[in-house]
Amino acid sequence: MKLKKEKNSKRPISSIVLYCVATLIALIAIAFLVNNVLLFKNVLDQYVAQGYPSDEVIKQLVPSQLLPGIFEPIAVYGGISFILFGIGIINQKISECLGKLPKDENASEIDTTEQVVAVEETGNKLTIETE
Repeated sequence: MKLKKEKNSKRPISSIVLYCVATLIALIAIAFLVNNVLLFKNVLDQYVAQGYPSDEVIKQLVPSQLLPGIFEPIAVYGGISFILFGIGIINQKISECLGKLPKDENASEIDTTEQVVAVEETGNKLTIETE
């Protein structure tokens, strides 16, 4: 059994924008990640050039510089990107569901076929008589 896609089912513009922004933020996260790793490498090379032992420098810098430099872009920017991508998927699903609803062309017109003849108020009860 093959499922057929409707020809007129397109992605909404808002979902496409959300996907593009999510991709852009994911690329920014990757750029920050690469930048932080290169910064760690440069700092390590500077300390080793000053005569410090590399294993001692690595032991000191990994928890204070490298790990936060790796986890921050992944957590913050990756999380934002993931949320935006999820919102884009939800938006697309809602748009598809709203597109499948039947459209009532006469819904905006007021039904003027009935005319109110008399309104009678008795106590707390309102009675409307129509023709």
